[in-house]
Amino acid sequence: MPLHTNLLLIADHASNYMPKKYNNLCVSKKEILTHKAFDLGVRDLAINLSNKLNSYLVLGEYSRLLIDCNRGLNDPTLISAISDRKLILGNIKITKQERVKRINNIYRPYHEKIRKKILEKKINVIVSLHSFNPIFKGKKRKIKYGILSNQDRRLSDLLLNELKKKNNVVGDNEPYKGSLIGDTLYKHALNRGLHHSLIEVRNDLLSNVKKIDQVSNLLYRVINKSINSLSKKS
Repeated sequence: MPLHTNLLLIADHASNYMPKKYNNLCVSKKEILTHKAFDLGVRDLAINLSNKLNSYLVLGEYSRLLIDCNRGLNDPTLISAISDRKLILGNIKITKQERVKRINNIYRPYHEKIRKKILEKKINVIVSLHSFNPIFKGKKRKIKYGILSNQDRRLSDLLLNELKKKNNVVGDNEPYKGSLIGDTLYKHALNRGLHHSLIEVRNDLLSNVKKIDQVSNLLYRVINKSINSLSKKS
């Protein structure tokens, strides 16, 4: 990467951790190990990729079922009572006090970590890493990677082009849209004018150490080349 590039990788949904007092929000132990609770494979991918890129890194430390750190505070899915068409019993009729506690103990510290890292390390590029299920509503998703973007597509367009060169099946704002008001990149990158993008990886590509290393190697080349192209345009 160019010498003047200070890259920050973030992974909002890297963990499925819930303190014991929450009793998994009455969700089964089996489901806590699924996409419902966190982004499978992303923690190891983020660490691996950060080492290869020599970048800074911030990882989410709690399950998104407790509170989704990739949402604005006014988003109705910040603390969801339904996930994947099933009730999250521990989030139904949540008290105002409990809501405030989760915001103050989980949500705000996470975003403060990102804010501090940006200021202290003079971050000028942010890449957010996520993963998605290969099956949705009974159908296999054909795309392997998704590049999510808001109105600032400077980095996203470069990432898309690089991934397509490798003959990967890539989604542009698929399988999700990247324009959530108040999400992590909106807060920390778009509002600051920093280069940014969100990369989604189909989680069957991250199901073991060998696969994670293969994806890490691919994304290392893709991100590196994209940031080099970005610096030439600047």
